[in-house]
Amino acid sequence: MTGAGYHLRTFGELRLIGAAGDAVACPERGLLILAYLSASGQKVATRDKLATMVWPDREKSVAFKNLRSTLWRMQHLVTPAGAVLSATETQVVLGPISCDVSDFEGIDGSEESFRNALSLWRDTFLSSTDLPPGPYASWVMEKRRAFTEVLRSALIDAERLSADRSTLRAACAHLLELDPTDATVREILQRVSHGQLLSVRAPNAAGLQSGEFYEWETQANEPETVRLPRVALLPPAAFGSDPMLHAVSVAVIEDITIGLCSLRSMSVVAPYTAERIRDAADKAAFLERHGVTYALDCRMSDQGLFTQLIFLPTDQIVWADRFRISPEGLLKQRQEIAYHVARAVTEQVETGRPQHLDYLSHPEAYYAYLGGLRHLSGLGLPDVRRARHDFRDALKHKQDFAPALSGIARTYATEWLLTARADGELLSLAERHAKDAIERNEVLPTAHREVGVVKLYQGDLDESLAALDRAEQLSPHYADVLYSHADTLVHASRPGEALEKLGHAISLNPLAPDAYLWSAAGASYFLGKYEQAIGFAQDMKDKSPADRIVAASWAMLGDRKKARQHRMRALKVNPTFDVDKWLAVIPFKEQWQKDLYREGLKKAGF
Repeated sequence: MTGAGYHLRTFGELRLIGAAGDAVACPERGLLILAYLSASGQKVATRDKLATMVWPDREKSVAFKNLRSTLWRMQHLVTPAGAVLSATETQVVLGPISCDVSDFEGIDGSEESFRNALSLWRDTFLSSTDLPPGPYASWVMEKRRAFTEVLRSALIDAERLSADRSTLRAACAHLLELDPTDATVREILQRVSHGQLLSVRAPNAAGLQSGEFYEWETQANEPETVRLPRVALLPPAAFGSDPMLHAVSVAVIEDITIGLCSLRSMSVVAPYTAERIRDAADKAAFLERHGVTYALDCRMSDQGLFTQLIFLPTDQIVWADRFRISPEGLLKQRQEIAYHVARAVTEQVETGRPQHLDYLSHPEAYYAYLGGLRHLSGLGLPDVRRARHDFRDALKHKQDFAPALSGIARTYATEWLLTARADGELLSLAERHAKDAIERNEVLPTAHREVGVVKLYQGDLDESLAALDRAEQLSPHYADVLYSHADTLVHASRPGEALEKLGHAISLNPLAPDAYLWSAAGASYFLGKYEQAIGFAQDMKDKSPADRIVAASWAMLGDRKKARQHRMRALKVNPTFDVDKWLAVIPFKEQWQKDLYREGLKKAGF
């Protein structure tokens, strides 16, 4: 192929662009060679250097062979001015090709050139490329540091010359994301933001009462290299028909992000990166890759802007609130919401400091724990047992890790429920692990939750409600705690209250786990809302645990055929299920619930 010219894009996805603007087919390692010759400024490199840099894990003879093959596959890349790459016996030479590195380094002081440079830099040099380990990867890291310094210097110059404060604020946010201690950049941010959004003061009660924000001071006995908590504020996706309200909600999050950047107590993910996290198919993986500790998840609905702050190492909601947004008084609302959310984030990061330091000390324990939580999102026995294995792995890394002990308790209680065999030993194991968790961390809400669940299944509804009340007091926005509390209310003959609390849990966790929906199906059944019960069960990913309640619901609606279908499915999973034995074990405060459930199950043919 012969073209008028080629352009190499190195920031973001590494691509060679032809004259028509389309990506040109080129070997991946060939692109790495082009990137090195273009960005290093050398234009020429020996075959020996390129072979060892690009194929460091191959024997020298194999690396040279791979280089020859790559050059041969690129020989079609020719322009009227010459080949993109030419080679002698000892050297490889870069031909006539343009590169975005030259665009980045050519900042001339104008607003447009600074905006273009920022746009390139925030996509990160070779960010989407599988880099060869060793010298090539080290060279890339050094180039990234150099590009950051170029942008920082350009920002200092641009402040004097540019009136585009929005771009300057964005640049400051990105640079402070990398180095929250950069006082020069922080001062620029304060000036271009018309003053600080957050007033920084030393921690004291009076400061908190007067509404001031504060930041950590490194303790004398702590190393100065302790990694700061990293916070991502995820802007809400578009919602509804009023673009103004959505724009205000997005602006609020940007205000908060920029304001938090002025603090040295945390590293804040810049808005551009946060938008990419929001749009990622696997947010959890993206957050983990960016080393994020806290995520402020924001959603718009008919009720306004809903925000929840999640401590990601344990997937725990530590704060949540909802704010009304209306067309009247938008500016005042924006300022008030930004203030309240920023205050909450700052306080939660401060109070969560010990947990953050523990995470840094034992990351493997937290990773294993999160693996267990992912398995527990389903309700199949294999998933429950895999979760237990992950929680035990977490304890190998940290023997007194209370969340893992609480997780093991949950697996035993869930297995007791799924097997429906009234195995008291499973409940004893669940109770022992939950109490061990409380002994190690008496303010862990999940541990009190598990005690509440066990007491429910043991028939002690009063103790169950007391334990769940305590869990909810410790974490009023923890959806799993609300779900368990609601489930106990179902058994306490208060299905209406249970359904209301489940609605709150689902609003906090819209991608509701099957357990939430299963409990909502049960509450609906006891309210006589049989179609609604079936609807909740049909929304479950794994519908098998709800086959009994669905069979009973169809039977109560008079559809014996569908009732029979679900009865057969339930018996396939648990062929020894006996209605009277099961109802003798399941605790209900009032007899009418047992009678209603027995009626439905018997009508379904159990």
